[in-house]
Amino acid sequence: DYYLKPMNCPHHHKIYAARPRSYRDLPLRLAEYGTCYRNERSGTLQGLTRVRGLTMNDAHIYCTPEQVEAEFGRVMALHQRYYDLFGFEDYFFRLSAWDPDDPKGKEKYVDDPEGWETSQALVRKAMDAAGLPYEEVKGEAAFYGPKIDIQFKTVGLKEFTVSTNQLDFAVAGRFGLEYTDSDGSGKTPYIIHRAPLSTHERFVSFLIEHYGAAFPTWLAPEQVRIIPVADTFGDYADKVCGALRQDFVRAEVDHSSESLGKKIRSGATSKVPVLLILGDNEVQAETVTVRRRGIKEQRTMALAEFVAKLGQEIRERRDVKTWDDAP
Repeated sequence: DYYLKPMNCPHHHKIYAARPRSYRDLPLRLAEYGTCYRNERSGTLQGLTRVRGLTMNDAHIYCTPEQVEAEFGRVMALHQRYYDLFGFEDYFFRLSAWDPDDPKGKEKYVDDPEGWETSQALVRKAMDAAGLPYEEVKGEAAFYGPKIDIQFKTVGLKEFTVSTNQLDFAVAGRFGLEYTDSDGSGKTPYIIHRAPLSTHERFVSFLIEHYGAAFPTWLAPEQVRIIPVADTFGDYADKVCGALRQDFVRAEVDHSSESLGKKIRSGATSKVPVLLILGDNEVQAETVTVRRRGIKEQRTMALAEFVAKLGQEIRERRDVKTWDDAP
């Protein structure tokens, strides 16, 4: 029989348990880029933010208590690297803690008060050592341990958890996971669960909302649209497209029979960052006329120069809002 897996955790735990582990083997980091499936009720599905098939860059880090601070801090740094890369700024960290006073606590959480206090202290220490401010909220922990939730706000100012960094003190024991410590005794490892990009579907939804679908060139699904003024310039348009694709630029040619004005409006409506207008002058001189999203001024450049400069812009991940921002 075949089953659709809802999570990666048990499979990684079985890999850990496949052979004896020593403290010298730790931290052990197991990562998987894969798809999981959740049979969510149809009424709870919401666009890309809550789906039934989800893709994650998931990982589990098995470590000793002494290693938790450094490993947890490295994961937080990885989260920040991604958010800085994609231009996110309006987010904060929430320590989601156990609530010992919750009347349903034994149903929601592992019943181990000492384990909760110890693991929460480790997370606080890791966050403080990394110099990361956070707010602590009781009653939002995972059932197996505390976690740092990265909270974003949507355009409608609704608070939303994009990704988490979780410290699991309980599940390793339930799976019988151990390592041999330096004194020869068997110890239970801590497990850090991390997926910095959350589910990719949810992360993409936040990217679309954050940029209003007007992505910077390096991030845009279609980076350049080439618009020949007439069919007779189609061959040159294909040549330009080939030169761009050879430099790994995501370029397309609009060979439709629409008027020039409609082609330009279509490119603008699709929020393509760069439109290239090609007519007789461009063909004769091997140039391109460049229209950039949000910039009124057009510029004509030699084809080779444009390809080189656009390649540099993409590699440097520049967000070009004026011609002065371009290479």
